[in-house]
Amino acid sequence: MRADADFMVFVGARWPALLREAVLLGCPPERAAEAVVDALSRCRRSWGRAAREEGVDQLVLGELAAACARRPRTATTESQRHERGETLVVLAPPSLDDILAEERARRTRTLKRAAVVLVPLLLVVAGLAWWSTRGSVEDEPEELEAAQLTRATNPAGEVTWWANGELHLDHVVLGVEGLRDMTRLGSGSVVYGDDEGRVVFIEDDGARTVLGHKDPDVPVAATSENGWAAWVDLSEERPRLLVYEAAAGNLIGSLPVETGARAIAVDGNLVYFVDSSGAHALLPTGDEVIPVTPSALFDVRSRIRAFQVHAETMQVVQSYFDVQFYVPGRGVSLSPDGNFVITDVGEGDDVELTVHDTRSGAELPSGLAITDLPLAARAGERATVAYVVAQGGLESGRDLQLRTCDLRTSFCRIVTRIPDGDSTPVLAH
Repeated sequence: MRADADFMVFVGARWPALLREAVLLGCPPERAAEAVVDALSRCRRSWGRAAREEGVDQLVLGELAAACARRPRTATTESQRHERGETLVVLAPPSLDDILAEERARRTRTLKRAAVVLVPLLLVVAGLAWWSTRGSVEDEPEELEAAQLTRATNPAGEVTWWANGELHLDHVVLGVEGLRDMTRLGSGSVVYGDDEGRVVFIEDDGARTVLGHKDPDVPVAATSENGWAAWVDLSEERPRLLVYEAAAGNLIGSLPVETGARAIAVDGNLVYFVDSSGAHALLPTGDEVIPVTPSALFDVRSRIRAFQVHAETMQVVQSYFDVQFYVPGRGVSLSPDGNFVITDVGEGDDVELTVHDTRSGAELPSGLAITDLPLAARAGERATVAYVVAQGGLESGRDLQLRTCDLRTSFCRIVTRIPDGDSTPVLAH
């Protein structure tokens, strides 16, 4: 297959770099090859689509971070890991047969684990079968019907958006009511929260899976990097921070939290949340909680952190380069690569959106006119921003505009018009 051929070209070219990256992520040098093969075996089936979307690096690095997190970490400093990575002995890369063998071995391990759980469970179910007839419908897992599907090309390209009960993916429109917030996990899937507090994974064929329940006013924290989604689940007596691999429906981690705690972001293999004691980073595969300072965490993208340090001031910290900037306003959206941030400044009728480059702190043209009323805004990939705008204000009675702007050229275009409805349109992270 062509996808496998391209995949193996990538493996041969990037094998040494991936081994060193595994060591930098904390994987012991003697287990680096094992972790990389594990990660690659999980990428192979998605390779064709990732290549079409130019997302193979994100796919591989996300799986590698997860593979390293599943293994014991070396208790070393960052400088020691860099030194180990530079002196690592690199052996020959794996063959396609090696990677296929790892896939088969993983499936076998999964089946064995399932058997260990299912055999005793079936015995219990058989002994208590009579009880099942007394259970209520409320005890069964919640299900949602598949969303109505219409095939249509998204006029906004890679900008995933929802308005008036319609969710617009790359090539389909899905009928979804009551959507509040969402994160795009790929060209064909989204995780969203709705008016009823459900956390839902939806694919471009309309299939929907309810993953859990949250406060409807608090967005799901998710990332396309590894497909993880996190939220504080309220379906049990005590709130718990849950982390799921959304597409597979696999629970990765769970942590009891206090009432009022909120999931903020998922970045790499860390989940960021805040509670009354401040901000924290959870390594869900190891139940390790790391304090984050300052405490007023707003978002984390590509290891770049944004903090709302004052009511009208944000601090953006690039930890890797030890660089930080302060920008005016309240946080609205940090771009997936962390290079741009949208904030709003002012009060009441004088509120306006500003865009800043987080690498320099420089303010950039936003693409909005003084008469524009932005109802939604998202910083996107490749130095773009998207807005839903009421031109001339809501009183003008005109349809809304979905507008995209290129921050490198200051060129903006109206990609479609949206009939004004009862609910505010939503742009995906």
